[in-house]
Amino acid sequence: MKYKEMKYKIKQAIIYYILNPILLKPRQWYIKSDETDKFQHISEAVNYVRVAELPTVFFEFGCSSGRTFSAALLAAKYFSMPLDAYAFDSFEGLPETNKTEDGIFQAGSYCTKLGEFREIIKKRTKVDLPEKNMIKGFYERSLSKQLAQGLPRKVGFVHIDVDLYSSTVTVLEFIKDHLSNGTVVLFDDWYCFPPGKEMGEKRALQEFMQKYPHFKFSEWKNYSGFGKSFFVSF
Repeated sequence: MKYKEMKYKIKQAIIYYILNPILLKPRQWYIKSDETDKFQHISEAVNYVRVAELPTVFFEFGCSSGRTFSAALLAAKYFSMPLDAYAFDSFEGLPETNKTEDGIFQAGSYCTKLGEFREIIKKRTKVDLPEKNMIKGFYERSLSKQLAQGLPRKVGFVHIDVDLYSSTVTVLEFIKDHLSNGTVVLFDDWYCFPPGKEMGEKRALQEFMQKYPHFKFSEWKNYSGFGKSFFVSF
């Protein structure tokens, strides 16, 4: 165990077992929702791709700590299926934000450097992710037509955890030509705003469907604290 990781675990133990034991239970509730429930649904999505015989290709936009990307790779290993997985992230945190459109999210948040991300994936999954499968850069620059031409033609599973309305707009525009009839799309931050405020990922998808009405997004389920998943048809 690395010193930094050990130090973090010791700090957490002191906070919750010694200083604030009354907070241990709500912390466990949070972890279940934010990790266990989320990872379970990612596993369900991977299994759906297998059973529905969709392209075994996974795109994740917004990779942060590597938790969900690792969950997808591990689920694929469990189901003995190949998974060509691609991580799209600035690896510098969120870009500039707009309070009116983006709510609580702030620039620079969720920063995991590319090298650190690759180490996390290797440690958790034993997969040494090729450099070509990690696409670094803010989306308005990195998600180019040239990039799209070098990626698999169709994708079976897309996880969108980009937090921001503007980033979601760019991602949806980029993936539209890669969607298959049946692609499953998970939005990690669907329920982050009060009812009646069309913001964030929800607003971006609504506008996308208005612009491209031949794409249908059928609801699958809510998951974790804020997520929602859909099946694509056209």
